[in-house]
Amino acid sequence: MNFLRGMMALPQPVKGCLLAYLIVFAVAFVAIPITALTGRGQMNHAVLWIVAALGASAVVLGVVLATDLRGSARAYATLLKDFKPMGVDYSKSIFATPKFVRFFGAMFALVGIWFIVASTFFASSFS
Repeated sequence: MNFLRGMMALPQPVKGCLLAYLIVFAVAFVAIPITALTGRGQMNHAVLWIVAALGASAVVLGVVLATDLRGSARAYATLLKDFKPMGVDYSKSIFATPKFVRFFGAMFALVGIWFIVASTFFASSFS
């Protein structure tokens, strides 16, 4: 199964959240090295906003998965069962269970909160 085709089969809240997270991650992946290379050895405020946006999108995606909103954790587990990255079959693995996906969502939300707190802490040290 193609990953994008499987992602489009997900229910709407998790599909939109996952797409938003991937877009924010792609922007951060490009923008953070650019600001590091063009800066004068000091952290740019744009980096803090990007990290905060990455954390916010991670919190939203994590909460959607952790609460199993509209069956999103079950659908994500089905995606993991059907998608075989590099030929590895996860269909019988613990990673492809809705319980693990919900746990992963909760931990993903906690990491997102940590990103938001860290960017806020570093932003307050600039002022």
